Amino acid sequence: MAAAQTPVADLNDLGNQATERRDYPAAESYFRKAVEEFRALGPDYDAHLAASLFNLGNVVCAEGKRTEGARYYEEALVLHRRSLGPKHLRTMTNVNRMAVNYMTLGDVDRAESLYAEALPIERELYADDVQLAHSLGGLASAHLLKRQTADVLPLAEEALEVARKTAGENSLDAAQMYANVAEIHRTFGRPDRALPLYRKARSICEKALGADDTRVLSILSQEALILMDEGKLTLAEQALNRALDGLGKNCPLCVTEVSIAENNLGLLRLKQKRYADADRLLSHVLTLQEKYLTKPAREMADTLQNLAVVREKEQLHADAVRLQNRAATILGLR
Repeated sequence: MAAAQTPVADLNDLGNQATERRDYPAAESYFRKAVEEFRALGPDYDAHLAASLFNLGNVVCAEGKRTEGARYYEEALVLHRRSLGPKHLRTMTNVNRMAVNYMTLGDVDRAESLYAEALPIERELYADDVQLAHSLGGLASAHLLKRQTADVLPLAEEALEVARKTAGENSLDAAQMYANVAEIHRTFGRPDRALPLYRKARSICEKALGADDTRVLSILSQEALILMDEGKLTLAEQALNRALDGLGKNCPLCVTEVSIAENNLGLLRLKQKRYADADRLLSHVLTLQEKYLTKPAREMADTLQNLAVVREKEQLHADAVRLQNRAATILGLR
């Protein structure tokens, strides 16, 4: 058996090395070969197969292929639970990564359920591990998206504290939690508290990943909303143009990130009274959401409402009513 393991282990190592240098196509190829070989080795290698599937899920999601990634995470989780147990740390890591992917795909209920499953296990067994931070932060984000705001700031602040303690002040895990807290403050109308946290998160990511990484550009897109609200429209436009240009070059399949940045630019065009541009951008955002969201979600309702405002400005009143009605249906108001 040892002789059979060696080439598979080499494939996983090569995949991990390619992932670290962000050569995702090469990493994907290595992990696909590892998955194929572990399948051939049979049930005794379920834990290894689960790890390779999980790695493959991470890579294809990084490339923007999140629906495909969800399938790999699902199979990996079944195998992790069976081979390692439902409370193993690798199982919890799988649960958290799968949850954030479902949230990105718009299935907030599924994500919330997964985080709620992981959190008590992590509090009991992994209080000193960063996975606790990911469950806390993920649950805060899910509640924020569902407008269940009573507990979001305590959850997010605890997640940040855990991430700083377990992974380090300047870790990518801490950066994610800084951004989560920033988004809560922005949503609650506290831009003075949100902007420094966003900039802290972006600075950490830029040092670790470079200025054109998807995570850096996504944070920059959210910073632009604050600049917009402060009336700094030129700076906001520069930030959004940089974000969209970088996303187009570095992750053209990252439709979630692109749609968010285009939505933010659409809101800027609305504020600038450039209604035709706002209409074009928000209409494209809606088209993207209809493709990548697993079901109509609040972000789609928000897009419909914003597009309705634009159509009113364009004197397209019947269109505006139709869009508002569709948004109300998604929100359960009709």
